[in-house]
Amino acid sequence: MKSLLKQFVGTAGLQFLSKGISVVSGVIFARFLGAEQYGLYTYVFSIVAIMGIPVLAGVPNLLIREIASFHLDKNWALLKGVIRWSRSYVLIMAAIMVSIVLMLIYKNYYDEQVAALLFIAVWSIPLRGIATQQDALLNGFRKPILAQLPSKLLAPLITIGILAYYIVTDRQLTSMTLVNISITALIFTCVLSIFLVRKTIKSNAVEAKARYNVKAWQKALIPFSIMTLVVTLNAELAIVLLGWLSDHEAVAYFRVAMQAVMLISIVLSSVNAVLMPNIARSYQNDDLANSQTLLTRSVQLTVVVSLPIFLILVLWGDNLITFLFGAEYLSAYPALVVLCVGQLVNVIQGSAGLVLNMTRNENKTLRSLLISLSINVILLAILIPLYGEMGAAFAVAISLCVSTLFMTIDVWRLTKLKTWLSIKNQKPIEAHVNY
Repeated sequence: MKSLLKQFVGTAGLQFLSKGISVVSGVIFARFLGAEQYGLYTYVFSIVAIMGIPVLAGVPNLLIREIASFHLDKNWALLKGVIRWSRSYVLIMAAIMVSIVLMLIYKNYYDEQVAALLFIAVWSIPLRGIATQQDALLNGFRKPILAQLPSKLLAPLITIGILAYYIVTDRQLTSMTLVNISITALIFTCVLSIFLVRKTIKSNAVEAKARYNVKAWQKALIPFSIMTLVVTLNAELAIVLLGWLSDHEAVAYFRVAMQAVMLISIVLSSVNAVLMPNIARSYQNDDLANSQTLLTRSVQLTVVVSLPIFLILVLWGDNLITFLFGAEYLSAYPALVVLCVGQLVNVIQGSAGLVLNMTRNENKTLRSLLISLSINVILLAILIPLYGEMGAAFAVAISLCVSTLFMTIDVWRLTKLKTWLSIKNQKPIEAHVNY
Protein backbone atom coordinates (compact mmCIF):
# COMPACT_ATOMS: atom_id res chain seq x y z
CA MET A 1 0.00 0.00 0.00
CA LYS A 2 2.92 2.34 0.70
CA SER A 3 4.21 1.82 -2.84
CA LEU A 4 0.77 2.67 -4.22
CA LEU A 5 0.64 5.85 -2.12
CA LYS A 6 4.11 6.78 -3.32
CA GLN A 7 3.05 6.21 -6.94
CA PHE A 8 -0.08 8.29 -6.41
CA VAL A 9 1.85 11.18 -4.84
CA GLY A 10 4.31 11.13 -7.75
CA THR A 11 1.60 10.86 -10.38
CA ALA A 12 -0.63 13.50 -8.77
CA GLY A 13 2.37 15.79 -8.25
CA LEU A 14 3.26 15.57 -11.93
CA GLN A 15 -0.33 16.18 -12.99
CA PHE A 16 -0.71 19.20 -10.71
CA LEU A 17 2.61 20.59 -11.96
CA SER A 18 1.54 19.93 -15.54
CA LYS A 19 -1.84 21.54 -14.99
CA GLY A 20 -0.24 24.52 -13.30
CA ILE A 21 2.02 25.05 -16.31
CA SER A 22 -0.94 24.54 -18.64
CA VAL A 23 -2.97 27.12 -16.73
CA VAL A 24 -0.10 29.61 -17.06
CA SER A 25 0.05 28.84 -20.79
CA GLY A 26 -3.73 29.21 -21.03
CA VAL A 27 -3.57 32.57 -19.27
CA ILE A 28 -0.95 33.77 -21.76
CA PHE A 29 -2.99 32.40 -24.68
CA ALA A 30 -6.16 34.13 -23.49
CA ARG A 31 -4.57 37.46 -22.61
CA PHE A 32 -2.46 37.87 -25.76
CA LEU A 33 -4.99 36.49 -28.26
CA GLY A 34 -8.30 37.75 -26.91
CA ALA A 35 -11.51 35.75 -26.66
CA GLU A 36 -12.18 35.49 -30.42
CA GLN A 37 -8.74 34.16 -31.45
CA TYR A 38 -8.43 31.94 -28.37
CA GLY A 39 -11.85 30.50 -29.13
CA LEU A 40 -10.77 29.80 -32.73
CA TYR A 41 -7.65 27.96 -31.55
CA THR A 42 -9.72 25.88 -29.10
CA TYR A 43 -12.33 25.13 -31.77
CA VAL A 44 -9.70 23.80 -34.21
CA PHE A 45 -8.13 21.48 -31.68
CA SER A 46 -11.55 20.16 -30.68
CA ILE A 47 -12.13 19.24 -34.33
CA VAL A 48 -8.74 17.49 -34.36
CA ALA A 49 -9.58 15.64 -31.14
CA ILE A 50 -12.80 14.28 -32.63
CA MET A 51 -11.16 13.35 -35.95
CA GLY A 52 -8.39 11.59 -34.02
CA ILE A 53 -10.78 9.29 -32.16
CA PRO A 54 -10.25 6.25 -34.45
CA VAL A 55 -6.49 6.50 -33.94
CA LEU A 56 -6.60 5.90 -30.18
CA ALA A 57 -9.90 4.00 -30.33
CA GLY A 58 -9.60 2.42 -26.90
CA VAL A 59 -6.03 1.19 -27.45
CA PRO A 60 -4.68 2.65 -24.14
CA ASN A 61 -7.22 0.82 -21.93
CA LEU A 62 -6.76 -2.43 -23.84
CA LEU A 63 -2.96 -2.16 -23.66
CA ILE A 64 -2.88 -1.46 -19.93
CA ARG A 65 -5.12 -4.44 -19.19
CA GLU A 66 -3.38 -6.88 -21.55
CA ILE A 67 0.19 -5.90 -20.65
CA ALA A 68 -0.58 -6.09 -16.91
CA SER A 69 -1.98 -9.60 -17.47
CA PHE A 70 0.82 -10.83 -19.79
CA HIS A 71 3.49 -9.37 -17.52
CA LEU A 72 2.00 -11.08 -14.47
CA ASP A 73 1.84 -14.43 -16.33
CA LYS A 74 5.31 -13.91 -17.88
CA ASN A 75 3.77 -14.44 -21.31
CA TRP A 76 6.55 -12.61 -23.15
CA ALA A 77 5.52 -13.71 -26.66
CA LEU A 78 2.01 -12.25 -26.45
CA LEU A 79 3.33 -9.20 -24.63
CA LYS A 80 5.70 -8.43 -27.50
CA GLY A 81 2.93 -9.17 -30.00
CA VAL A 82 0.39 -6.76 -28.49
CA ILE A 83 3.01 -4.00 -28.39
CA ARG A 84 3.85 -4.39 -32.08
CA TRP A 85 0.22 -4.80 -33.14
CA SER A 86 -0.94 -1.69 -31.24
CA ARG A 87 1.82 0.43 -32.79
CA SER A 88 0.88 -0.65 -36.32
CA TYR A 89 -2.81 -0.06 -35.61
CA VAL A 90 -2.19 3.49 -34.39
CA LEU A 91 0.01 4.43 -37.37
CA ILE A 92 -2.38 3.01 -39.99
CA MET A 93 -5.45 4.70 -38.48
CA ALA A 94 -3.53 7.99 -38.14
CA ALA A 95 -2.62 7.95 -41.84
CA ILE A 96 -6.29 7.38 -42.78
CA MET A 97 -7.63 10.18 -40.56
CA VAL A 98 -5.00 12.71 -41.65
CA SER A 99 -5.88 11.95 -45.29
CA ILE A 100 -9.59 12.53 -44.58
CA VAL A 101 -8.97 15.87 -42.88
CA LEU A 102 -6.68 17.08 -45.68
CA MET A 103 -9.31 16.07 -48.25
CA LEU A 104 -11.98 18.05 -46.38
CA ILE A 105 -9.68 21.08 -46.34
CA TYR A 106 -9.03 20.68 -50.09
CA LYS A 107 -12.80 20.49 -50.72
CA ASN A 108 -13.28 23.80 -48.83
CA TYR A 109 -15.40 22.16 -46.13
CA TYR A 110 -14.02 24.59 -43.51
CA ASP A 111 -13.87 28.38 -43.70
CA GLU A 112 -10.53 29.98 -44.53
CA GLN A 113 -9.46 30.78 -40.95
CA VAL A 114 -10.23 27.31 -39.63
CA ALA A 115 -8.71 25.54 -42.66
CA ALA A 116 -5.38 27.39 -42.31
CA LEU A 117 -5.01 26.32 -38.68
CA LEU A 118 -6.33 22.83 -39.29
CA PHE A 119 -3.75 22.16 -42.04
CA ILE A 120 -1.01 22.33 -39.38
CA ALA A 121 -2.98 21.06 -36.37
CA VAL A 122 -3.97 17.82 -38.15
CA TRP A 123 -0.43 16.46 -37.69
CA SER A 124 -1.08 16.27 -33.98
CA ILE A 125 -3.26 13.22 -34.74
CA PRO A 126 -0.37 10.77 -35.44
CA LEU A 127 1.91 12.45 -32.90
CA ARG A 128 -0.67 12.24 -30.11
CA GLY A 129 -1.53 8.68 -31.13
CA ILE A 130 2.09 7.50 -30.83
CA ALA A 131 2.63 9.34 -27.53
CA THR A 132 -0.56 7.95 -25.98
CA GLN A 133 0.22 4.40 -27.09
CA GLN A 134 3.70 4.63 -25.55
CA ASP A 135 2.31 6.09 -22.30
CA ALA A 136 -0.17 3.19 -22.07
CA LEU A 137 2.69 0.69 -22.42
CA LEU A 138 4.51 2.30 -19.51
CA ASN A 139 1.35 2.27 -17.40
CA GLY A 140 0.78 -1.40 -18.21
CA PHE A 141 4.22 -2.14 -16.76
CA ARG A 142 3.09 -0.31 -13.59
CA LYS A 143 5.22 2.75 -14.28
CA PRO A 144 2.56 5.48 -13.89
CA ILE A 145 5.06 8.21 -13.05
CA LEU A 146 7.20 7.49 -16.12
CA ALA A 147 4.00 7.34 -18.20
CA GLN A 148 3.15 10.89 -17.11
CA LEU A 149 6.57 12.45 -17.78
CA PRO A 150 6.39 13.05 -21.57
CA SER A 151 2.84 14.40 -21.91
CA LYS A 152 2.29 15.87 -18.45
CA LEU A 153 5.67 17.47 -17.84
CA LEU A 154 7.83 17.74 -20.96
CA ALA A 155 5.12 19.02 -23.33
CA PRO A 156 3.88 21.81 -20.98
CA LEU A 157 7.47 22.85 -20.18
CA ILE A 158 8.35 23.14 -23.87
CA THR A 159 5.16 25.10 -24.49
CA ILE A 160 5.78 27.57 -21.67
CA GLY A 161 9.45 27.89 -22.68
CA ILE A 162 8.60 28.86 -26.26
CA LEU A 163 5.88 31.23 -25.05
CA ALA A 164 8.39 32.91 -22.71
CA TYR A 165 10.75 33.40 -25.66
CA TYR A 166 8.00 35.07 -27.69
CA ILE A 167 7.08 37.37 -24.80
CA VAL A 168 10.67 38.34 -23.94
CA THR A 169 11.53 39.07 -27.58
CA ASP A 170 8.23 40.94 -28.04
CA ARG A 171 7.11 38.72 -30.92
CA GLN A 172 3.47 38.59 -31.92
CA LEU A 173 1.40 35.65 -30.68
CA THR A 174 -1.37 34.42 -32.98
CA SER A 175 -3.58 31.35 -33.11
CA MET A 176 -1.24 29.94 -35.80
CA THR A 177 1.73 30.47 -33.48
CA LEU A 178 -0.02 28.44 -30.77
CA VAL A 179 -0.76 25.61 -33.20
CA ASN A 180 2.92 25.45 -34.22
CA ILE A 181 4.01 25.47 -30.58
CA SER A 182 1.63 22.57 -29.79
CA ILE A 183 3.00 20.49 -32.68
CA THR A 184 6.61 21.15 -31.59
CA ALA A 185 5.84 20.05 -28.02
CA LEU A 186 4.19 16.85 -29.30
CA ILE A 187 7.26 15.94 -31.37
CA PHE A 188 9.51 16.11 -28.30
CA THR A 189 6.89 14.20 -26.28
CA CYS A 190 6.95 11.31 -28.77
CA VAL A 191 10.74 11.11 -28.75
CA LEU A 192 10.90 10.89 -24.94
CA SER A 193 8.02 8.38 -24.80
CA ILE A 194 9.72 6.03 -27.26
CA PHE A 195 12.99 6.22 -25.32
CA LEU A 196 11.31 5.45 -21.97
CA VAL A 197 9.32 2.54 -23.42
CA ARG A 198 12.42 0.89 -24.91
CA LYS A 199 14.27 1.22 -21.62
CA THR A 200 11.31 -0.18 -19.63
CA ILE A 201 10.79 -3.17 -21.93
CA LYS A 202 14.48 -4.10 -21.70
CA SER A 203 14.37 -4.18 -17.90
CA ASN A 204 10.89 -5.74 -17.45
CA ALA A 205 10.50 -8.33 -20.21
CA VAL A 206 12.41 -11.29 -21.60
CA GLU A 207 13.24 -11.36 -25.31
CA ALA A 208 10.86 -13.66 -27.16
CA LYS A 209 9.39 -14.22 -30.60
CA ALA A 210 6.23 -12.17 -30.94
CA ARG A 211 2.91 -14.04 -30.93
CA TYR A 212 -0.33 -12.40 -31.94
CA ASN A 213 -3.92 -12.86 -30.86
CA VAL A 214 -5.29 -10.23 -33.22
CA LYS A 215 -8.84 -11.58 -33.40
CA ALA A 216 -9.26 -11.46 -29.62
CA TRP A 217 -7.64 -8.01 -29.38
CA GLN A 218 -9.83 -6.60 -32.14
CA LYS A 219 -12.94 -8.04 -30.50
CA ALA A 220 -11.96 -6.54 -27.13
CA LEU A 221 -11.10 -3.26 -28.86
CA ILE A 222 -14.64 -2.73 -30.17
CA PRO A 223 -16.26 -1.69 -26.86
CA PHE A 224 -13.12 0.23 -25.85
CA SER A 225 -13.16 2.02 -29.21
CA ILE A 226 -16.79 3.04 -28.87
CA MET A 227 -16.05 4.15 -25.30
CA THR A 228 -13.21 6.36 -26.55
CA LEU A 229 -15.57 7.80 -29.15
CA VAL A 230 -18.25 8.53 -26.57
CA VAL A 231 -15.85 9.97 -23.95
CA THR A 232 -14.17 12.24 -26.50
CA LEU A 233 -17.50 13.38 -27.91
CA ASN A 234 -18.75 14.12 -24.39
CA ALA A 235 -15.60 16.17 -23.78
CA GLU A 236 -15.29 17.98 -27.11
CA LEU A 237 -18.82 18.13 -28.53
CA ALA A 238 -19.77 21.08 -26.34
CA ILE A 239 -16.93 23.18 -27.77
CA VAL A 240 -17.63 22.15 -31.37
CA LEU A 241 -21.35 22.88 -31.03
CA LEU A 242 -20.63 26.18 -29.28
CA GLY A 243 -18.41 27.16 -32.24
CA TRP A 244 -21.16 26.12 -34.64
CA LEU A 245 -24.34 27.25 -32.85
CA SER A 246 -22.95 30.21 -30.89
CA ASP A 247 -19.68 32.13 -31.40
CA HIS A 248 -15.94 31.88 -30.74
CA GLU A 249 -16.22 34.05 -27.63
CA ALA A 250 -18.59 31.51 -26.03
CA VAL A 251 -16.05 28.79 -26.88
CA ALA A 252 -13.33 30.78 -25.10
CA TYR A 253 -15.48 31.28 -21.97
CA PHE A 254 -16.34 27.58 -21.81
CA ARG A 255 -12.69 26.62 -22.35
CA VAL A 256 -11.57 28.85 -19.47
CA ALA A 257 -14.19 27.25 -17.20
CA MET A 258 -13.13 23.74 -18.26
CA GLN A 259 -9.47 24.52 -17.61
CA ALA A 260 -10.21 25.53 -14.03
CA VAL A 261 -12.53 22.57 -13.37
CA MET A 262 -9.91 20.10 -14.59
CA LEU A 263 -7.99 20.87 -11.39
CA ILE A 264 -10.65 18.85 -9.52
CA SER A 265 -10.44 15.87 -11.86
CA ILE A 266 -6.63 15.70 -11.72
CA VAL A 267 -6.76 13.86 -8.40
CA LEU A 268 -9.14 11.21 -9.74
CA SER A 269 -7.15 10.74 -12.94
CA SER A 270 -3.94 10.39 -10.89
CA VAL A 271 -5.57 7.71 -8.73
CA ASN A 272 -6.87 5.93 -11.83
CA ALA A 273 -3.42 5.87 -13.43
CA VAL A 274 -2.10 3.99 -10.40
CA LEU A 275 -5.19 1.81 -9.89
CA MET A 276 -5.65 0.49 -13.45
CA PRO A 277 -2.85 -2.11 -13.61
CA ASN A 278 -3.30 -3.01 -9.92
CA ILE A 279 -7.04 -3.63 -10.22
CA ALA A 280 -6.37 -5.72 -13.34
CA ARG A 281 -3.80 -7.82 -11.45
CA SER A 282 -6.05 -8.19 -8.38
CA TYR A 283 -8.87 -9.44 -10.60
CA GLN A 284 -6.48 -11.85 -12.30
CA ASN A 285 -5.59 -13.23 -8.84
CA ASP A 286 -9.21 -13.23 -7.55
CA ASP A 287 -8.10 -10.89 -4.75
CA LEU A 288 -11.32 -8.94 -4.21
CA ALA A 289 -10.51 -7.93 -0.64
CA ASN A 290 -7.42 -6.07 -1.82
CA SER A 291 -9.43 -4.48 -4.62
CA GLN A 292 -12.00 -3.13 -2.14
CA THR A 293 -9.29 -1.75 0.12
CA LEU A 294 -7.66 0.02 -2.82
CA LEU A 295 -10.97 1.50 -3.99
CA THR A 296 -12.07 2.65 -0.51
CA ARG A 297 -8.81 4.37 0.32
CA SER A 298 -8.47 5.89 -3.13
CA VAL A 299 -11.91 7.55 -3.13
CA GLN A 300 -11.36 8.87 0.40
CA LEU A 301 -8.03 10.36 -0.63
CA THR A 302 -9.52 11.77 -3.83
CA VAL A 303 -12.34 13.58 -2.02
CA VAL A 304 -10.07 14.95 0.74
CA VAL A 305 -7.75 16.51 -1.84
CA SER A 306 -10.48 17.60 -4.29
CA LEU A 307 -12.84 19.30 -1.83
CA PRO A 308 -10.61 22.31 -1.02
CA ILE A 309 -10.06 22.90 -4.75
CA PHE A 310 -13.84 22.76 -5.29
CA LEU A 311 -14.49 25.32 -2.52
CA ILE A 312 -11.82 27.72 -3.79
CA LEU A 313 -13.17 27.62 -7.35
CA VAL A 314 -16.81 28.03 -6.32
CA LEU A 315 -16.28 30.75 -3.69
CA TRP A 316 -13.52 32.76 -5.34
CA GLY A 317 -13.59 31.60 -8.95
CA ASP A 318 -14.73 34.98 -10.28
CA ASN A 319 -11.78 36.72 -8.65
CA LEU A 320 -9.37 34.07 -9.96
CA ILE A 321 -10.71 34.40 -13.52
CA THR A 322 -10.40 38.20 -13.41
CA PHE A 323 -6.89 38.05 -11.95
CA LEU A 324 -5.57 35.36 -14.29
CA PHE A 325 -7.43 35.85 -17.57
CA GLY A 326 -8.78 39.37 -17.28
CA ALA A 327 -12.26 40.88 -16.84
CA GLU A 328 -13.01 39.97 -20.48
CA TYR A 329 -13.44 36.34 -19.39
CA LEU A 330 -15.59 36.91 -16.28
CA SER A 331 -18.59 35.46 -18.15
CA ALA A 332 -16.95 32.05 -17.66
CA TYR A 333 -17.63 32.04 -13.89
CA PRO A 334 -21.27 30.79 -13.87
CA ALA A 335 -20.30 27.92 -16.17
CA LEU A 336 -17.34 27.19 -13.88
CA VAL A 337 -19.62 26.74 -10.85
CA VAL A 338 -21.94 24.34 -12.69
CA LEU A 339 -19.02 22.25 -14.00
CA CYS A 340 -17.44 22.15 -10.52
CA VAL A 341 -20.59 20.61 -9.03
CA GLY A 342 -20.69 17.98 -11.77
CA GLN A 343 -17.03 17.07 -11.22
CA LEU A 344 -17.45 16.82 -7.43
CA VAL A 345 -20.34 14.36 -7.86
CA ASN A 346 -18.13 12.38 -10.24
CA VAL A 347 -15.25 12.30 -7.73
CA ILE A 348 -17.50 11.17 -4.85
CA GLN A 349 -18.66 8.15 -6.87
CA GLY A 350 -15.09 6.97 -7.37
CA SER A 351 -13.40 4.94 -10.12
CA ALA A 352 -16.43 2.95 -11.30
CA GLY A 353 -15.60 3.01 -15.00
CA LEU A 354 -12.06 1.87 -14.34
CA VAL A 355 -13.25 -1.15 -12.31
CA LEU A 356 -15.67 -2.21 -15.04
CA ASN A 357 -12.97 -1.93 -17.72
CA MET A 358 -10.26 -3.73 -15.76
CA THR A 359 -12.61 -6.59 -14.75
CA ARG A 360 -13.68 -7.24 -18.37
CA ASN A 361 -17.09 -5.62 -17.97
CA GLU A 362 -16.37 -2.85 -20.46
CA ASN A 363 -19.73 -3.43 -22.19
CA LYS A 364 -21.45 -2.04 -19.09
CA THR A 365 -19.23 1.05 -19.19
CA LEU A 366 -20.13 1.48 -22.83
CA ARG A 367 -23.86 1.32 -22.10
CA SER A 368 -23.59 4.02 -19.44
CA LEU A 369 -21.50 6.26 -21.66
CA LEU A 370 -23.90 5.90 -24.58
CA ILE A 371 -26.79 6.92 -22.35
CA SER A 372 -24.86 9.96 -21.11
CA LEU A 373 -23.86 10.92 -24.67
CA SER A 374 -27.50 10.81 -25.78
CA ILE A 375 -28.47 13.05 -22.86
CA ASN A 376 -25.53 15.37 -23.58
CA VAL A 377 -26.35 15.78 -27.28
CA ILE A 378 -30.03 16.49 -26.59
CA LEU A 379 -29.28 19.02 -23.85
CA LEU A 380 -26.51 20.72 -25.86
CA ALA A 381 -28.79 21.12 -28.88
CA ILE A 382 -31.53 22.63 -26.71
CA LEU A 383 -29.50 24.73 -24.25
CA ILE A 384 -26.63 26.18 -26.32
CA PRO A 385 -28.85 28.30 -28.64
CA LEU A 386 -30.65 29.61 -25.54
CA TYR A 387 -27.90 30.05 -22.96
CA GLY A 388 -24.54 29.70 -24.78
CA GLU A 389 -21.65 28.48 -22.61
CA MET A 390 -23.92 28.23 -19.55
CA GLY A 391 -26.21 25.81 -21.36
CA ALA A 392 -23.19 23.77 -22.45
CA ALA A 393 -22.00 23.59 -18.82
CA PHE A 394 -25.36 22.26 -17.59
CA ALA A 395 -25.44 19.65 -20.36
CA VAL A 396 -21.90 18.39 -19.66
CA ALA A 397 -22.39 18.31 -15.86
CA ILE A 398 -25.71 16.44 -15.99
CA SER A 399 -24.47 13.84 -18.50
CA LEU A 400 -21.30 13.24 -16.44
CA CYS A 401 -23.30 12.62 -13.25
CA VAL A 402 -25.69 10.24 -15.02
CA SER A 403 -22.94 8.10 -16.59
CA THR A 404 -20.98 7.79 -13.32
CA LEU A 405 -24.12 6.84 -11.39
CA PHE A 406 -24.99 4.05 -13.84
CA MET A 407 -21.42 2.68 -13.74
CA THR A 408 -21.32 2.77 -9.94
CA ILE A 409 -24.52 0.72 -9.77
CA ASP A 410 -23.16 -1.78 -12.31
CA VAL A 411 -19.91 -2.25 -10.37
CA TRP A 412 -21.83 -3.06 -7.17
CA ARG A 413 -24.29 -5.36 -8.95
CA LEU A 414 -21.60 -7.32 -10.83
CA THR A 415 -18.70 -7.39 -8.38
CA LYS A 416 -20.06 -6.30 -4.97
CA LEU A 417 -17.26 -3.72 -4.90
CA LYS A 418 -18.14 -0.24 -3.60
CA THR A 419 -16.43 2.57 -5.47
CA TRP A 420 -18.29 5.48 -3.87
CA LEU A 421 -17.19 7.51 -0.84
CA SER A 422 -17.63 5.74 2.47
CA ILE A 423 -16.45 6.98 5.86
CA LYS A 424 -15.94 3.45 7.17
CA ASN A 425 -13.55 0.98 5.54
CA GLN A 426 -15.35 -1.76 3.64
CA LYS A 427 -15.28 -5.28 5.05
CA PRO A 428 -13.08 -7.68 3.10
CA ILE A 429 -14.94 -9.73 0.53
CA GLU A 430 -14.46 -13.38 1.35
CA ALA A 431 -16.54 -15.14 -1.26
CA HIS A 432 -15.40 -15.37 -4.85
CA VAL A 433 -17.55 -13.31 -7.17
CA ASN A 434 -18.05 -14.39 -10.75
CA TYR A 435 -17.67 -11.49 -13.14
